[in-house]
Amino acid sequence: LVPPSGSASTTGGRLPVGDPAAPPVPTGPAAAPAAPAPVAGPAAAPAPAAGPAAAPAPAAGPAARAGRFGTVYSRRPVNGPLPVRRYGATAAGLQPPAPPPQPMRGPSPPPTLRRLTRLQSGTIQPVNYRNLSADHVVASPIPSNYRSALADPSWRAAMADEFQALIDNGTWRLVPRPPGANVVTGKWIFKHKYHSDGSLARHKARWVVRGFSQQHGIDYDETFSPVVKPGTIRTVLSIAASRHWPIHQLDVKNAFLHGHLDETVYCQQPPGFVDPALPDHVCLLQKSLYGLKQAPRAWYQRFATYIKQLGFVASVSDTSLFIYKDGAHIAYLLLYVDDIVLTASSTGLLHDIIGRLHTEFAMTDLGALHHFLGISVTRSSDGLFLSQRQYALDLLQRAGMSECHSTTTPVDTKAKLSATDGTPVADPSEYRSLAGALQYLTLTRPDLAYAVQQVCLFMHDPREPHMALVKRILRYVKGTLTSGLHIGAGPIDTLTAYTDADWAGCPDSRRSTSGYCVFLGDTLVSWSSKRQTTVSRSSAEAEYRAVAHAVAECCWLRQLLQELHIPLSKATLVYCDNVSAVYMTANPVHHRRTKHIEIDIHFVREKVALGHVWVLHVPSSHQFADIMTKGLPVQLFTDFRSSLGVRQASPATAGGC
Repeated sequence: LVPPSGSASTTGGRLPVGDPAAPPVPTGPAAAPAAPAPVAGPAAAPAPAAGPAAAPAPAAGPAARAGRFGTVYSRRPVNGPLPVRRYGATAAGLQPPAPPPQPMRGPSPPPTLRRLTRLQSGTIQPVNYRNLSADHVVASPIPSNYRSALADPSWRAAMADEFQALIDNGTWRLVPRPPGANVVTGKWIFKHKYHSDGSLARHKARWVVRGFSQQHGIDYDETFSPVVKPGTIRTVLSIAASRHWPIHQLDVKNAFLHGHLDETVYCQQPPGFVDPALPDHVCLLQKSLYGLKQAPRAWYQRFATYIKQLGFVASVSDTSLFIYKDGAHIAYLLLYVDDIVLTASSTGLLHDIIGRLHTEFAMTDLGALHHFLGISVTRSSDGLFLSQRQYALDLLQRAGMSECHSTTTPVDTKAKLSATDGTPVADPSEYRSLAGALQYLTLTRPDLAYAVQQVCLFMHDPREPHMALVKRILRYVKGTLTSGLHIGAGPIDTLTAYTDADWAGCPDSRRSTSGYCVFLGDTLVSWSSKRQTTVSRSSAEAEYRAVAHAVAECCWLRQLLQELHIPLSKATLVYCDNVSAVYMTANPVHHRRTKHIEIDIHFVREKVALGHVWVLHVPSSHQFADIMTKGLPVQLFTDFRSSLGVRQASPATAGGC
């Protein structure tokens, strides 16, 4: 509100504190001297003059000013003139605003101190946004269709790279669509590729055909393709670590595109990259594509044919293992689809093989083995450390248990679960997905083998107690994220196995659970936890079946080592904690309790007679295979887990496993 014209002073019409009805201060040359300021101490100082008219002293209490509707009081202390409101037009019945205050003359009032900010005081330095570069690639969201991908520069570049690779490889040629031909459709698949530490590596686009639309006998026939076994990988790595050989990993670019097709297959042109001159033509495939039923088989045959020309020989024990030997020079090559692990007795031989592979296939030498099949590999002076920490973190996040509390064991010591306990789970697909993901985690975690085997028994009809066991396993994984399998660099001249069975442990079928652990030197290379296929009538029978399973695995490993040119001169020691089972391996007498397991008895006895296997007794307190057949107390479980080679990562590598 604006005071009436002529009644306001040059300071905005302020009245001195005191009598609310005091008249306004006159203005002009004849103004009276200013009234003294209120006394704030022993003596009162006069108010400073403000030009021809004296300005009132600053009030120490509430300020007052005259307005249209009377005197207006304010609790805010006023150190200067109040701002005058200005309006665009004078309202009816209102006086025009007072003129702006004149500048004060004479000594000015003391300035009001203003608190300095940390930026002004220099505590915080200003940020320079010039010449900045991103330290990592920002991941674009995975598109739902190819149209959305073409609108994103990152995904469009990935699609263009994939299409150009197909053209450069001569994957197809465009032909008019034959009448009545089965044309296989396809789609673009998009995925983020990550480094071992979880950071984004690149955007990957793949043109994949829908193989389910193929017709057997017309555009495909045989489809089987082998992959290397986990036991073979651990055996080869233990040999390389023991002999201090260099280990490299290779990645074949667009591996399936190298396979040659024996059948006639047509597919559509990739959407977004249709030839504008021939939009109605179809692709006659010259080489295989991802998604074809025969693509893995065609790639394996193509690679195996070439690698044999270099002097490699495919192993009989594992056809995805290729062995090269030339005098004292030895090399091993492991093939898992398009991932290759290569180790050799010398660095020169290793680089020579890599160079010859480069001439035939487009591949990338990723250097020393560090990340293979989702497994982080860390090499040190005492061997190799295999860990799946990042995979475990992703699994916990997918299950919504990233912040869960941990537990010390994956399973309790109570009896095994029944298939009919509890109510069915609301979402069986979630249970099956988590159980399947946990299976892959057992590649480097033998301490999880028994618990995961138990939850996999109920995939057909999961129930709430079964889901509770899955969550307990995940809680155990949460507490052991940095754990992994250690492959030592010690001697590898012995093969030792521990075997055990839990007789009639299944409450529904009364079948037994067999388990074994096989060590090459001091390194665990193979293990198993499996329910037996038949019911055992005695504990001796159940234990003997477990011995037969372990002996069969040891025979396979001995044959594998023979092909790797590392023959074992000593017999394999098989430890069992059942005296009757040990007795039956050497006693030729049959009786009615063992007649129906005669095949297993003859198999084990034959190996014992040949001197390949010795079956010995071991106390239950030293039976490491117990961890594969039953739940154990915390202290015993921890001791056995350490004996299996499962340990924590060193502080230098814990973050990158």
